[in-house]
Amino acid sequence: MAARHDTHDERIVLALNLDLSRGRHGASARIEIRERPTGRIALLALRGWMDRVAVSRLDRTLDDLAARGVEQLLLDCSQLRHIDYRMVPALVESLARFESRAGGFVVCGLSHYLRDLFRLAGCEPRLRCWPSAAELLGAPPLVGTGRECAS
Repeated sequence: MAARHDTHDERIVLALNLDLSRGRHGASARIEIRERPTGRIALLALRGWMDRVAVSRLDRTLDDLAARGVEQLLLDCSQLRHIDYRMVPALVESLARFESRAGGFVVCGLSHYLRDLFRLAGCEPRLRCWPSAAELLGAPPLVGTGRECAS
């Protein structure tokens, strides 16, 4: 059964868009910080292609979120097209550092391709995955997203 909550008990306190890298295969992120009775949760939706520069900027962003009292992170990868496989361990380490400082994280919306990159880098066992961020946030699930379910 999917986790659901009453959306009347939640409010978005901050929403912003970040450029993580530029160029033909740039990357960006949309961050929404939500205030809930149980604490602050951040939805961080990635887009584009994650390279060394993008992962480095994302690392600093995760540190900032932890410093601002975010306790839970939903990393939505449903619009992420590619991540440099050499950067997968650095990304997972950034997530682990966030978890040790702030709380927990869940990776949502991984395509089969992205899941394979995490698997090839030896990092898949360190992830907690969920099919979609919408399910965790209590919104109606997206139909036909083509994203892999948690295993």
